[in-house]
Amino acid sequence: MAKTILASQIMTPNVVAANLQNKYSQVMEFFIAHKIQHLPVAFDDKLLGILSVNDMAAYLHKRVVANEAMDTASLDADFSIGDVMTRNPTVVTVDDTLETVISILAEGKFQAVPVTKDGLLHGIVTNKDLVRIYKWQLENN
Repeated sequence: MAKTILASQIMTPNVVAANLQNKYSQVMEFFIAHKIQHLPVAFDDKLLGILSVNDMAAYLHKRVVANEAMDTASLDADFSIGDVMTRNPTVVTVDDTLETVISILAEGKFQAVPVTKDGLLHGIVTNKDLVRIYKWQLENN
């Protein structure tokens, strides 16, 4: 069945995305307000990178170790999303199969993969999406 299900069928569409101008506080608000752990970064729907909650934690840890200011104003002034995000992330296309998505995520390097079409962001598939499709398959087979 994994060979017949496409990424476009299991992805979260209309994904929340950041841009290179977003400040630290805006990025954190995206994570909190939308209850997400992965945030694509795009410009005119062209995927530039992806940012995770873990990336943000690593950024904060680096500042703590360096004894840098941790107030919101300082974080907003110093933060560069381009320096923290993963550039040119691994992606799948809307026509890639569930099997392909599983193979990529099973490597354990990350827990989400953006879904693109012609280089433009169309959605994201996360481990949560895989659990949902697994549950659906159990209930419908």
